[in-house]
Amino acid sequence: MDDQKTLVARLLYICEQASEAILEIYQNTDFQVQKKADNSPVTQADMAAHEIINSALQELTPDIPQLSEEDSSVTFSQRQEWPKFWCIDPLDGTKEFINRNDEFTINIALIENHRPILGIVYVPVTGTAYWGGTQVGAWKKCKGKAPVHIRSRPLGEKLVITASRRHGQEKNDKLLQPLSRHFRQISNKGVGSSLKMCLIAEGLADFYPRLFPTSEWDTAAGQAVVEAAGGRFVNASNLEPLTYNQKESLENPFFYVCGDPQFPLEEIARRR
Repeated sequence: MDDQKTLVARLLYICEQASEAILEIYQNTDFQVQKKADNSPVTQADMAAHEIINSALQELTPDIPQLSEEDSSVTFSQRQEWPKFWCIDPLDGTKEFINRNDEFTINIALIENHRPILGIVYVPVTGTAYWGGTQVGAWKKCKGKAPVHIRSRPLGEKLVITASRRHGQEKNDKLLQPLSRHFRQISNKGVGSSLKMCLIAEGLADFYPRLFPTSEWDTAAGQAVVEAAGGRFVNASNLEPLTYNQKESLENPFFYVCGDPQFPLEEIARRR
């Protein structure tokens, strides 16, 4: 199944089913939190969403393998043979889930030749979905409403930075100092999970610098949406688009996301 419009319709349904399982646990305040090998948290909601998505994608696209945050059984020797695969974070923003601030998402991306060609970011608490792909453009759908086409915005006099609530603010402040001469005002909008990327895709923010570790399943879906909306999503070292499944480690390089392709990334890169 290569038709992205058809895939999006099925992915929306899959995300709705996973979202129901997540919210059932979210509404129960005594859910258990465990630690994975890398000391990151995991809950029953992560695993419940993983099982639903895994099963549904196997039925939908049985010939396309899956790489999920909650399945550690896939080895590099296996996945390096994959020309195409699903890259999944069943619950992005587990810490936000635990802290009950509603800023967590379901991320599903289709990777082909190391690049995300289709991605969906679904917000369980609000039922809002963002998606983007090489064949379909970028879209946002609020619960009960028709989808609307979204585009990132051109730079203006005011720069809105979207950043993690938890990581890297001191590095970001230093990074942004050279930009002050380009803008009359610079403000920060803190938000969790992949929502930072979606704010840029829909034109509500301009720049997301990430100088703190992430994994490939954290970014793949958001990158597909941002790029389909007209923005850039690049490696902070070489300013080339992020690529996937090219090394044994699944940790991303540091990266920058900007809505306007004319954003002065080269100036930032020289000063890092």
